[in-house]
Amino acid sequence: MQLKEELKKFKREGNFSLSAGQDANIYFDLKESFGNPELLNCIANSLYGLVNIKPDFIAARGLGGITLATAISLRQGINLTLIRDKQKVYGMRKIVEGYVPKKGDLGIIVDDVFTTGQNLLKSVHEIWRTGAGVSGVYVILKRNPFEVGIPVKHLYTLDELL
Repeated sequence: MQLKEELKKFKREGNFSLSAGQDANIYFDLKESFGNPELLNCIANSLYGLVNIKPDFIAARGLGGITLATAISLRQGINLTLIRDKQKVYGMRKIVEGYVPKKGDLGIIVDDVFTTGQNLLKSVHEIWRTGAGVSGVYVILKRNPFEVGIPVKHLYTLDELL
């Protein structure tokens, strides 16, 4: 499967608001690609192919990240850490669910798109609060070249998919 060509099919043109509050006239609806199990598997395998360690856990937040993390976790047998956008006000009131990393663990974070990195940094900070470390962040699409103080590896840049 030619992943790059498949992902180009999810390019949309119009007026879009991005999660970081920016406006864009090009949007890649990558979550739509997750509906195809063969394509999702290819994306997950390709993304994990960028990882150069055997992580203790794989973490994510949001629909795009959690879908990818789950696919990789199942295929690779890696503990799955789910990070809520905000702490629950009922039940156990957790923000980190699933496998809760412990001091000395080293993991990775995945997401579908990197725009400014603010959401990913929130995830990194939640992991750090557990005493664990994060070796890097892995995304399908990196829209901007911003640096966030932690390695961000990507399958494609915006220019590469245009």
